[in-house]
Amino acid sequence: MGHHLPRRPQRPLVAALVAAVTAALLLAPAASAAAEPTPTLQPGQATAEREARAAARQAPATAERTTKVRGSIKAADKGVKYRVRWFTKDWTYLDERKVTGGIYSLSLQPGTYYLQFVDLRPAYNVRKYAPTDIRVKVANKPVQKNVRMKRGAAITGTVRAGGKVAGGAEVVAANASEQSYRVKADKRGRFALGGLPAGSYSLFTYDRKKQYVGRSTYLSQMGLGQVRNTAITLGTRAGRLLVDLSTLDGRVKQKVFVTAVSKATGQFWTVRARGGEAIFSGLFPGGYRMVAPGVGRYLPQSGVIKGAKVKSGKDDLASSFTWTKRGATITGAVVDQEHPDAGMEDVLVQAFSAAGALLGSATTDDEGIFTVTGPITSQEGITVKIQPGGANPPYLQGTFYCKYAAAETDGVRVRTGEDTVVGILELPQLPTSQQDNKSNCGPDATAPRAPRPGR
Repeated sequence: MGHHLPRRPQRPLVAALVAAVTAALLLAPAASAAAEPTPTLQPGQATAEREARAAARQAPATAERTTKVRGSIKAADKGVKYRVRWFTKDWTYLDERKVTGGIYSLSLQPGTYYLQFVDLRPAYNVRKYAPTDIRVKVANKPVQKNVRMKRGAAITGTVRAGGKVAGGAEVVAANASEQSYRVKADKRGRFALGGLPAGSYSLFTYDRKKQYVGRSTYLSQMGLGQVRNTAITLGTRAGRLLVDLSTLDGRVKQKVFVTAVSKATGQFWTVRARGGEAIFSGLFPGGYRMVAPGVGRYLPQSGVIKGAKVKSGKDDLASSFTWTKRGATITGAVVDQEHPDAGMEDVLVQAFSAAGALLGSATTDDEGIFTVTGPITSQEGITVKIQPGGANPPYLQGTFYCKYAAAETDGVRVRTGEDTVVGILELPQLPTSQQDNKSNCGPDATAPRAPRPGR
């Protein structure tokens, strides 16, 4: 992990953090002293990225043309390992890979991209380079784009909680660009956090047992290469908060990461909710707001946690949060292109944005009908892709099974809160030459067609 997200316009720090979700809790177990700094992500972004990567692995390779993008990573320290991520021109995440040897090489389709380079040395290394972004335009010819890494800002210090050294305390540095970086203190409460982009930071600190809390420590205008030492003291007994989670359709059943943000300090806590309940520990006293990703067909949402009033050293068990904003849905049916009289069960249907991000997926029911749901907002240029799904769907069974390819429908337009019907989509059979049952399958089959398998 150890990276930051696209730069955004500066705004007051507490207001920015209302929209922030710490990715360490979204992407991995709690960081250790050797962990990298971690980014702040928009609600649901980490989950969406994992789904997009999984979908890319499952989808058949496309024949679209790509162009090489290469370059040197120039830095004073030798032997550093990096991670490069690439995004669309509007900062939609696409993919990432590790880089060794100081030279990167990517194959990208024509278009405009942002590349992001991250130093993979541990967070406590004060010589760590700050994340660096470059913009690259890809056409028909190979592109060379070098990047120069610069040493980031660093924060060091000691944490005390309840009058004692806070060994294992967690320190999170968050800036107004909605980026956060984290590290754990050693057993003597000492910490170091390097590789920070230039800017002002608030330090949010949590003791290991989540028993004490304090207001954030503000460090203004840190420059690249600057190291600033600060002492952190946690002197307030922390409280706990249980929040019941629901949508307009009822209690939330799936596991979901949600973030509680203190109205008093701007500090934020992210947990994984289960069974429609989110339990937060180590909270500063006062009221709270929720920052939540999309769930089911509901859009990401932030707002006041109803009834939340955390008291020092107490438990608040009577709070709730409800999703109310529905996303767009896409509905249709899939048939065999050679037998369009009956629907096909267990076909995988995926919807991709114009930028290539996975918006949602579904499988067809026993009548071939599907509905793709998710936190989908109004947009144009969506591609709906259909392909064989599952390990052994009905149309790949029986004596007369046939093999199928994938198909796409482009230019789909949706509106938030509404259902878009794409109609009947045809799943094509592979050419007869690629079928095991050449006389019964494929567009060039010569024998009378058998009933579609599974019907």
